[in-house]
Amino acid sequence: MFKKIAILVIMVMALYANATNAETDWESDKYDFRWMHVPVVCGTAEEVGRYINDNNFKLESVSIGREGAKADGNPAYWVAYYIKEDGTESISAITSPTGSETCMMYRSFDLRLNGEQT
Repeated sequence: MFKKIAILVIMVMALYANATNAETDWESDKYDFRWMHVPVVCGTAEEVGRYINDNNFKLESVSIGREGAKADGNPAYWVAYYIKEDGTESISAITSPTGSETCMMYRSFDLRLNGEQT
């Protein structure tokens, strides 16, 4: 139920989103950051959802990426964090403002939550 509500909220908010402005992200006059080409896997939101379901991941949380990496920036993309049912793996995915394309940023293994023995 939470997943369906989260997807609905994301889709509605996507109607109001604008593209990010890379020149103002991360306070470029203050921090010496640079944009990198990161290998991500992208597909339609439905296809990525099928992969997530087929591999037994459950939605853990959702959040909004905002223009300029500022709390008051316009919504730019949607972030979803998934944890495998057995608690050992995670996936972080971002969805475009239109909701049509989702990219998995990473799939990590040997997951340990705060307070767990390492």
